[in-house]
Amino acid sequence: MIWNVWKKETESYFASPLAYVLIGLFSLISGIVFFNLLVTYTDGIQTLPPEYSQQISFVEEVVLKFFANVNFLFLIFIPLITMKLFSEEKRLETLDIYWLSPMKEWQLVFAKYLSALTLVLSLLLMTCVFPLVIWGVGIKDLNLLGSSYLAVVLNACAYISLGLFCSSISGNQIIAALLSILGVMFLWMISWGGHLNSNYIVAEIFTYVGITSHFERLLRGVLGTQDIIYYLSFIFIFSVMTVKSLGRRNW
Repeated sequence: MIWNVWKKETESYFASPLAYVLIGLFSLISGIVFFNLLVTYTDGIQTLPPEYSQQISFVEEVVLKFFANVNFLFLIFIPLITMKLFSEEKRLETLDIYWLSPMKEWQLVFAKYLSALTLVLSLLLMTCVFPLVIWGVGIKDLNLLGSSYLAVVLNACAYISLGLFCSSISGNQIIAALLSILGVMFLWMISWGGHLNSNYIVAEIFTYVGITSHFERLLRGVLGTQDIIYYLSFIFIFSVMTVKSLGRRNW
């Protein structure tokens, strides 16, 4: 059942212009971002004396900033991907078809989650040409590239779970997308609040609850157990909330 729903949802993405428009836009924007970062870095080291130009890190100025921008793009693209998964089913009143089958709520959520993740990974696949450029300029640290992709993938997984929940509580796709965007922005703001708070305990709580600090550590190759636990917990909690939201039909 999970396979069938995943196949149906994935085919519905690629049978419509939505997937190709998103992939094209994502590729175009990420390409422009990478090119601008590369040109800015090149111009910067050419205008500085040799003793100062060596202090400018290609990793810091290009690689990490590029993946940080990819994460920012997900703020817009992932809500557009997840907004229809349950909202459209509610609007068309087709969810009852699933309930007439032996399929459980968690199976439906998992299948739709996988279909959204498939499209998101297709977006990321378009960025695989950039590591070749990075490799060409002498940055051959596979651990860095691996941790950078792991960071954006885990963030994407978290955003998808949040987007699915927002889609399950609204019958309007636009509202579902806006709720998802606001939810992600709130997670960012919590992290910023942790840096601004003078109380150490409160600051640590805000920093841990917010998603930014975990993303930044993974982006720099600092793979900690607390970060993996955070992402798994985040995805699990919002997936359970989505299942509970769908289960309200039985109330």
